[in-house]
Amino acid sequence: MTSFTPLEPNILETASAAYRLTTDGAFLSARPWQAELYQRLSNPAGEVGGLLLAPIGAGKVEAVVIPALGVRRGGAPRRLFLIGPDDSPLDDYLLRLIPYLRAFVQADETVRTVCLDHSDNESEENQCRRFFPDGSEDPHVVTNPLEADVDLILTTFSRFRELFFGSGGVHALPSALRNTQEELARRDLFFFDEAHTYTRDAFSQFHRLIEFLFAQDMDVIVASSTLPSAFAEELSFLDTLPAPIGLSTLPRTLAYKPTADALGLIESEIRRAYFQNSRVIGVTESPTDAEALYSRLASAYPHGVYLYHAGQPAASRRRTYAQLRELEKEGEGYLLLTTGGALEASDLDATVLLSTLCPPENLVRRAGRCNRRGELPAAQIVLFGETFDPLSRPLNKSQAADYLSALRAQSELPFDAEVWKAFI
Repeated sequence: MTSFTPLEPNILETASAAYRLTTDGAFLSARPWQAELYQRLSNPAGEVGGLLLAPIGAGKVEAVVIPALGVRRGGAPRRLFLIGPDDSPLDDYLLRLIPYLRAFVQADETVRTVCLDHSDNESEENQCRRFFPDGSEDPHVVTNPLEADVDLILTTFSRFRELFFGSGGVHALPSALRNTQEELARRDLFFFDEAHTYTRDAFSQFHRLIEFLFAQDMDVIVASSTLPSAFAEELSFLDTLPAPIGLSTLPRTLAYKPTADALGLIESEIRRAYFQNSRVIGVTESPTDAEALYSRLASAYPHGVYLYHAGQPAASRRRTYAQLRELEKEGEGYLLLTTGGALEASDLDATVLLSTLCPPENLVRRAGRCNRRGELPAAQIVLFGETFDPLSRPLNKSQAADYLSALRAQSELPFDAEVWKAFI
C-alpha cells in the first residue's frame, strides 16, 4: 500500500537545513518526499516499514541516512544498518557517508562510529572508524559491529545474514539488537539498498528475511530504482514510499552498435572520444575484460587512465575511487575501465559511457552514471555487442528480441529510462 504522512509545519525547512549541514551545501534543500522520510525517521519512537521507489540519482541514501543518524543531543534516533548487494564493493557508501558523520559530530559534539563489515576474516575489507568532536579520529577501532556504540554498519546481504544468523539462531536477533543501557534506547533501522539486483532465488531469501525483521517489529526500508513489479508485489506488506521525480529529461543520447567484437570497438571509441576534461567510462561484464582494455590503453594515457572493480585489493581500490570522485569535484577528466557491477554501485558521472550489451535493468542503472548530475549540455551512452548474459533475471527469446529491436529503433535518440523500465 502507498502511505503518505501529512507534513508537519516547517518540516521541509527543517529537513533542508539538516541536508545543508550534513552535506556541506551539496544538497541545498530536501525534496517533499525526502522531508516526509525525515519526519518519519527523525522521530525515535516512530516505527518504519517502507518500500522506497526512487529514480537513480534521486538521493535515496541521503533520504535515509540524514534523518536516521541525525543530530543526537544525547539520544540518537536510530542505529543504521546499510545493506548493499553482495557484489557491491561498498566504496561509495564509505566515501560519501563519512563526511556526513563528521558533520553530525561537529553539530552535536557526540562521538560517531562507523563499521564496514564485508567479510568474516581479518582482511582490509573490514574496518571500524570513530570520530570525535575535537576533529580527531581513531581509524582502527576494535569493536563488534553489533555493539551499542556503533552508529552506522555498512555490509552486504550475505554478510548481514552471517552476522545475525551465523550463531545462536534467529532467536538471538532481538537480544543482539536491543540496547537496554540507554535511557532513550535507539531503534535499529535496516536499510536494504539496491534491492533490484537480486536474482529470483536470492530475492526469495531476501523476501523471507524482510518478512522476519518486519514481524519482529524491526524498522525496515527497502530501496530500489528498477524493482520489477512482481518483486514489489511480494513486498506489499511494506508501505510504498514513491519519489515522484525522474531523470528522463537529462541531456543524454543512446546509441547501439551491434558487433561481434565489443571490446575492440569500445577501445576504438575510447581512442576517438577521450580527450582532456572528458570523463569516459568503458564498462565490461567481467574484471578480465576490464583489465584487458586497461592494459591496451594504459600506455597511451599514462596519467589519466584508471582501473576499478570489486576484485582489486580493498585499499588500492578505495584510493582509486576517491581519486575519481576528487577529479570530478575539480572538473577534471579521466578514463576509467570498470565492470558493470562496480559502476552501478558508484556515484560516478561520465561524459561518455561505453558499455558492452547488457539487460535493460542494467542499462537503466548504468545510464544513471552518465550526466548523473545534469551539468553537461550533452552526454552519450553507447552499447556494443550482439548478445548478452542475463545478469539477474533472464529475458525469454521473445523479450530479448523485442529489447534488441527497441535498441535499434531508439539508437541516436535521447535516452528515456521509462522506455527501458518497461522491459524489466
